[in-house]
Amino acid sequence: MKKIFYFVFAASTLFNLASCNKFNEETQSDSEDVLKMEMDENDFFKEEEIASNPCSFDFASLLAPCAVITESSSTFPKTVTIDYGTGCVGQNGRTKKGKIIINVSGDMRVAGNTRSLTFENFYINDVKIEGSRNAENIGLNNVGNMVVKITGDITASNGELTRSRSFTRYREWISGISTCDISDDEFHVTGSGTAIGRRGIEIPHVITEKIVLKPGQCNYPLSGIVDIGSENRGVILNFGNGICDNIAEATTKRRNKTYQIDLDTRRIIQ
Repeated sequence: MKKIFYFVFAASTLFNLASCNKFNEETQSDSEDVLKMEMDENDFFKEEEIASNPCSFDFASLLAPCAVITESSSTFPKTVTIDYGTGCVGQNGRTKKGKIIINVSGDMRVAGNTRSLTFENFYINDVKIEGSRNAENIGLNNVGNMVVKITGDITASNGELTRSRSFTRYREWISGISTCDISDDEFHVTGSGTAIGRRGIEIPHVITEKIVLKPGQCNYPLSGIVDIGSENRGVILNFGNGICDNIAEATTKRRNKTYQIDLDTRRIIQ
């Protein structure tokens, strides 16, 4: 399964009306909101890598075709601006417009270096995204893998509905750190957070089974499980068992019903 996280909110409706009504009866709208946020979490992975990776690989080729990248310097520290202008459609079928601004202190493969990401009139499918993401290389863990701590506070609004999310994630670099070939990269992601949905209620979410990412091979998460919401009105999001496709499963806690979700359209397909 391809492309997770990285926290943006799709402007299109997540579910078709009939399925949405059934799903919402069991999860309430707040858990549904967090589900959308979780599926959008990985939206900025490629943008962040463009700014902080010293390799010569053309990460820009992975972005939407209208993206214009400018750098304040050819060396670190530097500010990288990714400008989508008035908008264009990316690989996942969603339209991005406006600017993403990334400040990087140095090569993010080096302990202690930091990166911050902010937005300037930035939209995804007419949903305005505001807030920030901050990352710090916190060094090697007990098995010798590099870990980057990522914190964020993100707000998304379509003019009628506003959602917000705060989170802390740990991205462990499992393989590929010694090469500039992204095809051998593998990351494991853990962490937790809280979100405020449409009713203003705080909803917790925690990764209970690490999310596996291989961005050079797949545009979606390959596996991983996220527990969202309460026991009675929550949902379990499952990104799969290692197969690269755009399908995730959401299982309601109340009645143990499972729905398949298209990660590109954010719609229930079964």
